[in-house]
Amino acid sequence: MKEDFEDIFHNEENSELVNRFEEMLKNNARYFFDVFEFESIIDYYIESNKANNALNVVQYAVQQHPGSLSIKLKKAQVLIDKGQASQALQLIEQIENIETSNSDVYLLKGNTLNIMGRYTEAERAFDTAIIYSYEDKVEVIHTIAQSFEQIGRYKTALRYLHQAYQLDGKSIMVLYDIGYCYEKIGQVNKSIEYYNQYLDKEPFSENAWYNLGVLYNKFDKYDKAVEAYEFAIAINPDFSVAYFNLANAFSNKEDYLSAIKNYKEYLKFDGRSVEILTYIGDSYESLKEYDLALKYYDEAISVDQFFADAYFGKANLMYRQGKFKLAVKFIQKAIKIDDINAEYYYLLGSTLNELNENLKALNAFKKAYDLDPEEQDYVFSLSESYVGVGKVENALKILSEHLKDNPRDALVYYRLAGAYFLSNHEQLGLDMFKNGLNLNPKTYLEILVMYPEAIENSAINELLSKTELEK
Repeated sequence: MKEDFEDIFHNEENSELVNRFEEMLKNNARYFFDVFEFESIIDYYIESNKANNALNVVQYAVQQHPGSLSIKLKKAQVLIDKGQASQALQLIEQIENIETSNSDVYLLKGNTLNIMGRYTEAERAFDTAIIYSYEDKVEVIHTIAQSFEQIGRYKTALRYLHQAYQLDGKSIMVLYDIGYCYEKIGQVNKSIEYYNQYLDKEPFSENAWYNLGVLYNKFDKYDKAVEAYEFAIAINPDFSVAYFNLANAFSNKEDYLSAIKNYKEYLKFDGRSVEILTYIGDSYESLKEYDLALKYYDEAISVDQFFADAYFGKANLMYRQGKFKLAVKFIQKAIKIDDINAEYYYLLGSTLNELNENLKALNAFKKAYDLDPEEQDYVFSLSESYVGVGKVENALKILSEHLKDNPRDALVYYRLAGAYFLSNHEQLGLDMFKNGLNLNPKTYLEILVMYPEAIENSAINELLSKTELEK
């Protein structure tokens, strides 16, 4: 309570100073302010994002206190806020020649150099700031780390954060930032480790619980993700995005009823979110509650008639119910709105196949493949379509290309084997089939997708007789 009272006191005091300064300008008068008072007024305008007002105060402050280095430092800060980093650096270097052991000067110099993209020089300035900081060394190092965080240089930030942590292993904000930086550079395990250490000391941090949930979700640890998001919501029941992520985690667990419950909780914060309405529709669809799914897809479209995913949801729903002509109608609406979504073309191709419109299906699969050539479903569907229209060489080409990036995938070998047999390259077909058996003999039936005659092929059956299929 003491700190809260002091904050209120200082805020009121600063407001009085600002009012007095603005009264001076209004009356075109000259009032005296000491250096500390000028600094407080400048800080007020900086924190209020009023850089022009702050610069105006600086000009008055310099006139009344021309020898004050702290006012000149404030001027440099204001110049930085106004995007004049080069001018700020010139002023800082002038001060540095006088105040050769002032850590604040080197801190500001480092920040300025970071803004200018001169990172190596910034590190030298910051390291000097650390040398000349004494009682507040951990705070100074943490501030330096945050300067690098703000410009996305997380590995450099971690170097300083670990330095601070070695000096004070009890600093919970340092722990939090270490977890955050490891998350940003993709070292998820280390990030989880430090977030958990942070939460041991600060168990009521909804942001840390939320971040932990995000990390567990990336690792497909959905039970732990659910637990983390639920802690975040227990601490802050108005944490809207946590409801959204919690719903997604339940959906990933295929607990669609719980997903729907939490999506609806999120709608209390944003009742017209077309994305959430569509996710609810998708969840009901997964539960085979088709009428409810359709209701939410239609509600999403009523909110935004140009939301492509809602039409895609309706198309998928029609496909699952065997209403293929309606499915084509809705997926074409989705494509008209968003013509670079590979998933839409894939559904269109699958639906046209069901309608025996093979050439149109081939074109749709080709579009999906062109948009995302690494997605295996698109590769396999397109190769099957090529075989279906007698273009086996085209199928061989895209399957062979896909194999380059997936040399340990037995399914690709089996499909290639089938395509080679169809093109009368039996030895190549047998070689591919052997490769598939060596990698995963249990999935050998995949060859039938491309080459149903494999059942009666004596060479294939001989290979199978020599293979332990339960391997």
